[in-house]
Amino acid sequence: MLTILFDKPELTLNILCFHTAASNIAIFDEAATTLARDNAPLNHLVMPALLTEAECSGGMTAELRRRIAQLISVLLPQFDAVLITCSTLAPVADDFSVQDRVMRTDGMLARALQRQVGPAIALCAAESTLAATRELFCQPGSQVEVELVEGAWAAFKAGDAARYFALIVAAAEQAYQQGAVAVALAQSSMTPVAQQFPDTQRPLTGPHLALQACYDCR
Repeated sequence: MLTILFDKPELTLNILCFHTAASNIAIFDEAATTLARDNAPLNHLVMPALLTEAECSGGMTAELRRRIAQLISVLLPQFDAVLITCSTLAPVADDFSVQDRVMRTDGMLARALQRQVGPAIALCAAESTLAATRELFCQPGSQVEVELVEGAWAAFKAGDAARYFALIVAAAEQAYQQGAVAVALAQSSMTPVAQQFPDTQRPLTGPHLALQACYDCR
């Protein structure tokens, strides 16, 4: 399945969000609105088959990474920036130069979490993203740990959003109870959970940070 929605070509900033879950479209559109950029609609490309392939392979293979990079290279001339919103596929962004403006949502989130002083937890739901998330978040000298929310991804794939979010809320609450000074929701699909926490203990999420970085790169 491939779904691509392109908005007006005359926009001064043309951003493509590269998703593997259609539900992320609303999350990133909402982030753009809260950043007062709703007058510059985002473009969305949705390719769930790429994530399915990665999951079947136990993670992203070199061949899959090469094909995704080729696809993005073809799309690049049409956009000011390409934002990979899937944490499993996100390492592909590292295959491009800074000038190409291919970004990964979890990259900005990792930097924000690493700026926290004290133990921190990055939660992820999909097992296929564990290796990439640990490589990104668990830098030498940091106090960041990555934890898998057991059962969450099965709920997401079954379309049970209520259970998916409930499991993530419980995992975040437990992380705070165990002494984490900060919690990050490492996958974009987790973002709505943050609104269930008070401002003083709200988990960090990637969409706002990533979009702001895209806007700032102009």
